[in-house]
Amino acid sequence: MKRTVLVALGMLILAAESLAGVEWGLSAGAGLFLQRQKEVGDVYPAAFPVGVQVWSGWKNVLLSVGFEYLSESGQAVPLDGGGEEFPLRLRVSSVPITLHYRVWLKDVFLMLGGGADYFQYEERWEDLDIVAEGKKWGPVISFLAGYRFSSRWSAYGGIRYEPMPTGKSSLLVEEVKLGGLKLTAGVSFSL
Repeated sequence: MKRTVLVALGMLILAAESLAGVEWGLSAGAGLFLQRQKEVGDVYPAAFPVGVQVWSGWKNVLLSVGFEYLSESGQAVPLDGGGEEFPLRLRVSSVPITLHYRVWLKDVFLMLGGGADYFQYEERWEDLDIVAEGKKWGPVISFLAGYRFSSRWSAYGGIRYEPMPTGKSSLLVEEVKLGGLKLTAGVSFSL
C-alpha cells in the first residue's frame, strides 16, 4: 500500500512539473455509502469513510491522488437462523487515482472524473480467530460540484461510485463488493 501511494504521488509530481501554470491543492472530506451490496449492508449497516487528496492540474484537467480509510463494526448471524451473533470489524484503506475534467460557472465548479482505486481490506471476527484480507484494484467514477469562497478555499459535495470488488465469494453472494455509491463532502485548499 505504501509503495502504491508513493508511486501515485511521484506520477502526480512528474506530470505537474511538465506543465506551465500548474495548480496544486489539498482536499479533505468524508463520505457516506448510500447504496452497497445488500449482503454487505446487512452485516455493516453504516459506513463513513474519511480521506485526504492531493491534486494538481492545468486549466480544466486535474489529477488527484488520495488516501481514504474506513473502519466499521458489524454483526454476522448464522445462516440456520440461530440466535448467536458474531461481532465483526472491517477496515478498508484505499488509494483512489482520478483524472477530472472541471468546468467553472463564476465561483461554482462542476467536475466529472474517472480512474482506479487500489484498496486493502481486513475483516476480523472479533470473538473468533478468523481474518479475511486482500488487496485489489477497482474502478472509480465521480461527479463533484463545489463553490469557491476565496482564491484558496472551496467546499465541495458529490457522488462517487467505487464498487471495490474483492474477487472473493461468500455463502450469500458470488462476489463480495465492499464499496458502492457514495455521497461525499469536504473542503479544498489551493496552494
